[in-house]
Amino acid sequence: MRTLVLLFSLLFCMTGFSQKTENKENSSENQNNHPYFKLIEPTKYKLHDQQFTFTPEAGRIHIRTNQNSENIDFGDLRKTTDDGLYIMTSSINDNVSFGRFDSLGNFRTLRYDKVKDSVIEERYMKDPIMADAD
Repeated sequence: MRTLVLLFSLLFCMTGFSQKTENKENSSENQNNHPYFKLIEPTKYKLHDQQFTFTPEAGRIHIRTNQNSENIDFGDLRKTTDDGLYIMTSSINDNVSFGRFDSLGNFRTLRYDKVKDSVIEERYMKDPIMADAD
């Protein structure tokens, strides 16, 4: 009987701890402790050898690229959720990507490539050389 009471007490305590952990993980307080990078001014980025400018505007982040010494519209980022997820659409092609800014301000995207039947990861890296040149 004593063993049964001890096991029941242990089970009761473990259930209480697991509920506290679950509630803590789902609380809005915990979600607010993870700040997400917010772009507040035009910023230069590089993807491979191509240069981009991300410019925050009302309701979107507009992306331009430099091709043949001419700035052209590349696409837009639109925030989809409160946890920093963006959808990237392109005005040049029909690619759609999803991504987030990391804590350093780099933008990481994932998109599906129909031809390769795979997910492609792309990292738009802040370009410190171009930022210093402005």
